[in-house]
Amino acid sequence: MFRKLGKSKIAFILAILFGISLFFFRGGSRYSNLFNSDNIIAKVSGTPISTSKFTRSMQININQFSQMLGKQLTSQEIKNFQIYSIALSNLINSAVFENEFHSKNFIIDETVIAQQTKTKLPNLYNKNKLNELALNTFLKQQGLKIDDLVSIIDYETRAKTFDKYFFDINFPQDLNKKIIFYENHSRNINLIQLSIDNINLENSNEIITEENIDLKNYYTNNINNYKSKEKRNASYIVVNKNQFIEYFQPNEQEVKLYYESNNDLFVTKEKRNFVQFNFKTEKEANDFKNNINEINYKDIIEYAKENKIIYNEFENLTESEVLDDLSNVIFNLKIGEISNVVKTTIANHVIIVNAISPKGKKSYNESKLEISDTLLNIELDNFVSDLKNTISQQILNGLSLEEIANKNSLTIKKLEKIEKDYFAEEKDLIYRELSNQVFLSNIDYVSDLIEFDENRFFLFNVEEIFSSKILPLKEILEEVTIDWKKFKKIELIKDIYEKKLDLNNLNNNIKKYTPSITKLEIKNNNTDYPKFFVNEIFKTEVNDYVFYNNENKIFIAKIEKVNIPNNIENLNNKSISLLALLKNSFGNEIMKNKKITTNDALIDAIINQY
Repeated sequence: MFRKLGKSKIAFILAILFGISLFFFRGGSRYSNLFNSDNIIAKVSGTPISTSKFTRSMQININQFSQMLGKQLTSQEIKNFQIYSIALSNLINSAVFENEFHSKNFIIDETVIAQQTKTKLPNLYNKNKLNELALNTFLKQQGLKIDDLVSIIDYETRAKTFDKYFFDINFPQDLNKKIIFYENHSRNINLIQLSIDNINLENSNEIITEENIDLKNYYTNNINNYKSKEKRNASYIVVNKNQFIEYFQPNEQEVKLYYESNNDLFVTKEKRNFVQFNFKTEKEANDFKNNINEINYKDIIEYAKENKIIYNEFENLTESEVLDDLSNVIFNLKIGEISNVVKTTIANHVIIVNAISPKGKKSYNESKLEISDTLLNIELDNFVSDLKNTISQQILNGLSLEEIANKNSLTIKKLEKIEKDYFAEEKDLIYRELSNQVFLSNIDYVSDLIEFDENRFFLFNVEEIFSSKILPLKEILEEVTIDWKKFKKIELIKDIYEKKLDLNNLNNNIKKYTPSITKLEIKNNNTDYPKFFVNEIFKTEVNDYVFYNNENKIFIAKIEKVNIPNNIENLNNKSISLLALLKNSFGNEIMKNKKITTNDALIDAIINQY
């Protein structure tokens, strides 16, 4: 649906304090897109979470994981670590508080927000006036819209004040120690695990027909799993701003004028190369530091290799690209100087800086390509913004897809009898999102304009729907039989488990399916077994049992013993703040009255880009 330019009171006052003239925004100049926001990834009782906030949060988390692991994450690792879930959860938690602040009229004067912006981002100002092109460049680099920037600073200012006065409390010392002991405890268990494929059913070789009563009952009880896929016909338009590049290329004079008028933008930050040695304990780190004090850098690296010490080498990183816990140390070391031991949440580190590239300024020749791209993108963004506004208004006016295409010289393409996963193998992910949206839309309805990324958007019309139907059992007999047999196998073992709660007797009953009982000690960060199964083990009392199955295996465990540490010296015994717990508890309480909705199709499309 057409979204008007953001004209909140805060945005206007911020713009006035910035020294930007709002009257120029809708002209043919550079900033008509400055107040637009992009698609909404989620909402908390009306408080929106924009796609740009989500993608920025994703990238920040990816960078932090990469820094901790000393390497760039692969696409699969990003998904395995569920970084998207971390990013979205954090944004939803913030939006819950932001919505509550608004509903309780906890506000901060707009001039304070503007001042905070200037304090946090001084490089955007020139003699107490905002550098407009610098702002646009900053927003582009950060993947943000002006509304997002205002929203972030507004929320962070209020949240910091609220946390300070309501939640900034530590646990009492005795309770602090008990919590540390509990968080580091382990459990002894007796474990049986067996593969579902290795379980044999009686009469397993019997020929199964559609007249089998048990099979028919299973099919009926799970009927929704056995439907044909819905199909649809649709027409669509995809617009890529890059198709208009040739019309907006800046000339040499414009590029040179930009360079001469914005000297501060071409100052390069100091960069450093360093090696980071990683240790499990502070003692190991201190021992290493003492052993290398009198040897040169090359010999230190050889010493680390010989002693199998884990280390990572980093090149050309600025202070903002390094974890805060490490950056303060790294950017205060001299070349060749060995740092003191630095503790982070994952390890103890010793750091040596081996090269420094001082702050400098790029020449015109080094900068002109970047400037050309910046000016081009500003003009393109302005043009595409006007095009989006025009199309959105045409949708509101009831124009058909064909009329919109003709009025804006755009091309329509057709999709016939496609299933939802029609574009599942398509490398260009915009078409996967198009397919998702087509299957969420009503028939004979021109969709809202949907922004896929910073370059592309699309709209469509569903013309015909071929509904999903229940598939007759005789057509899918083999598929249903396989599912039914797996279900019967799990039920067989579960029945034995429920009747024979002594694990030794249980094992005797199922010994033909599984090896003997395994005795092991397990911690709550164990990754050898399914996470849900491990969590259940740590919720279960001694001498009680845990039964769990996934698609391929069955796990049965008896809790034998709980092992609580006796000594706190080797554990992280820092004071534990109640801030997160209190805030989480308060947040959970107010969340009960919030309506949270997510755009799952858009989230999936963004995740699939990594």
